Amino acid sequence: MKRLVHGLYDHDGILRFIGLDREACVAYAELFDLSLARCSLMDLPMPLPLAVRSRQRMIPGAGNS
Repeated sequence: MKRLVHGLYDHDGILRFIGLDREACVAYAELFDLSLARCSLMDLPMPLPLAVRSRQRMIPGAGNS
């Protein structure tokens, strides 16, 4: 089963908030006086963490013997 998060988009289509439940999105809209009639709530897939690869630094002359 995929976990979902919920996104609150304003009337311009801008993502304003991501919450774990719809109630959190509604609370955000109320806190910032966003009209729910002009907003959209959408189910979004839970974002996956991205792997971060470290870059090895090249030190001039270190590998040349």
